[in-house]
Amino acid sequence: MCKDHETHGTLGSGDAPEARRGLGRLNRREFVRRVGLSAAGLTASDFLGFFARRGYADESSRPFARKAKDAAGRAEPRFLIYWFLEGGWEGYDCFNPVVTPNNIFPDNRLPDPSHEHYRVLNFGKPGCGIERHGNIRYGYLAEDGKSLFKDMAVLSSMETGSGHSSERLRCHMGHYKFAQTADREDDERSVMQAFAEVYGQPHVLPSVSWHCWLSDGELNEVQFTGRKGYYPALGPVHAHTIYAGTPANLGRFLNRMRDASNDVVNRQVQEFLEKADTLAVDDRYVEAVKSYHSARRIYENLADKGKSIDPQTLNRLFSDPAMKERFGVTPSDELITYRSVNGNKARTKFSPNTNVQAMMTYELMRAGLSCAFFIESREIRRFDTHHNRGNLWDKDGKTPKGKQDQTAMMKEHLWKPLLTLVDLLKTTEYGNTGNSLYDFTTIVLTSEFGRTIRGDVDAIVKMKISDEDKKKQIEGQDISQHWRVTSAAFLGGTVKGDRQYGGVGEKTLLAIPLMPDGSLDPAYDPVTGVLKDGASKSPKSSIPDHGDVYATALDLSGINPKGKGRNERAPLTYIKKG
Repeated sequence: MCKDHETHGTLGSGDAPEARRGLGRLNRREFVRRVGLSAAGLTASDFLGFFARRGYADESSRPFARKAKDAAGRAEPRFLIYWFLEGGWEGYDCFNPVVTPNNIFPDNRLPDPSHEHYRVLNFGKPGCGIERHGNIRYGYLAEDGKSLFKDMAVLSSMETGSGHSSERLRCHMGHYKFAQTADREDDERSVMQAFAEVYGQPHVLPSVSWHCWLSDGELNEVQFTGRKGYYPALGPVHAHTIYAGTPANLGRFLNRMRDASNDVVNRQVQEFLEKADTLAVDDRYVEAVKSYHSARRIYENLADKGKSIDPQTLNRLFSDPAMKERFGVTPSDELITYRSVNGNKARTKFSPNTNVQAMMTYELMRAGLSCAFFIESREIRRFDTHHNRGNLWDKDGKTPKGKQDQTAMMKEHLWKPLLTLVDLLKTTEYGNTGNSLYDFTTIVLTSEFGRTIRGDVDAIVKMKISDEDKKKQIEGQDISQHWRVTSAAFLGGTVKGDRQYGGVGEKTLLAIPLMPDGSLDPAYDPVTGVLKDGASKSPKSSIPDHGDVYATALDLSGINPKGKGRNERAPLTYIKKG
């Protein structure tokens, strides 16, 4: 094989050796100008040049793999955890706190139901109101997590749409114009894929998720084949989404991966790959070489990662009784659940309970197997707590019952397992760095949207129907609908803790715009949220959405989010420690 094979298929055989050697030092623009390549030719030559630049021509892949592993070992580690409560939490009782009347009581009823606010039965009583802890004002749904506030930054001015599927996808993909049913293109990335593309290379299972896109009962399976909706295979191999499933499922997968990487057939294939440094350098064979190299890269990646798995580590994963006790794991928590939505066939996320997901996350991090995790509440629409106005009272129509209380759900699916996870991350040293796993981790808490606490009946009143029918429709109106006001919270080693940004107007019930430094737009009353007389919204203020959270998660992880996927939003830089 010619030593200068990087250029052999492009330059003529009569070209001087000096010209061929010099070509490898040219930048792309000069490369194109001097060689006169078409786009296809440039791709071919670039591809073939990969072998020389990475050492495949002059050394076997094994020394190269060692070099790559050594480089990866010197890189500072990073971990990203998204914790998503699917269905829509009650934002006004959590991180979008508002104090309103509770018009479920007879003495508080108003002539016009459109002006009434409906809260849980004990709203305003001790332990069930709006409180302040440090610099963070919060609702009772966050009470069980307040010990984390010293390390937490809360984004209380946040706006979304109101559709389950659309907002779940935006949480993953960020803010840009896309259609759910369109094919995801090569330059699109979910936030976890964008993170793993940078940090995932050294890990066996870089990006692990516990969600199934088609678990949403409103999605038509025929419309979401191939690359549509949430597509798990965007970006390089080490950025692809790996669906973990239950502990038993992931354990079997890791064992198969290790066994397959050490069997006789694999060793023979590996021996062939090490000897076949390059197949061809003639542009006529470019497509075959590209296909070969792609398959080779994926195969070697899996084989190498599989061989690196310690069998003793595998045997301990997800089976330690003490660890299960710490996370409160019961046998039923490790199972998957099914649910039918809107009359469609029953579906599942193929996920264990969040305490199991959190336990698996910690163990995968501690073992050095994974770096990115998308934890999601197991039950489909668990937090989708719709409530009709008529159900606010008992059958007599007078005895108050109030809205459904999400406190127990929040404790089970978020606060209890999160507190345990954070404590373990803080008390587990990463290698011999003197730093904890927590120091290298970013955690994002969010939901697709919030929920309403009122309902406008004007349209019903104007209907040309009997008063009796109007009464039925008013009582049947959903006063806990999907709502565009929501929030997010950040934890981790780079987060500026005990901070809250933004808020919701107690009159408007809408998010108040934020200035670039995180302060409220001074044109708005900070309590009511109403635009002040004679004032205009600042052209510099805006209301963050899932795209801002996407960018901020990457920024907190040391990644410049610009150009990572198609998200158009910039990070909220005030959340990061200076």
